Amino acid sequence: MNNVATLEIKGLRLYGYHGVYEQETLVGNTFEIDLSLSFHAIHAMMSDSVAQTINYAEIIEHVKMVMEEPCKLLEHFVSKLYDDLTASYPQINSGKISVYKLQPPISVEVEKVGFTYEW
Repeated sequence: MNNVATLEIKGLRLYGYHGVYEQETLVGNTFEIDLSLSFHAIHAMMSDSVAQTINYAEIIEHVKMVMEEPCKLLEHFVSKLYDDLTASYPQINSGKISVYKLQPPISVEVEKVGFTYEW
């Protein structure tokens, strides 16, 4: 049995004050975060114990905590989230973090703009 699995959190929406422009840091914006975190899951699969896995509720709390500190760039936000998650969960051996700004301050209509980091 393959013991590497991926925990996925898709479409997590949080409000934050990230942006280059002063208005973004004052008014804020809705951000959408997608996470894929790979780890060895055989112990969780065999034991049915939450202590043997990466708890998605805890991961979401980490994302919320990192979201609270404003950044100018989405790239910097992703870097801070990556550092926090990999330090807190050393069993993560690879992953992907995407963050999207749902209402960017531009003069055209887009669904969202974002940044993705994969390791």
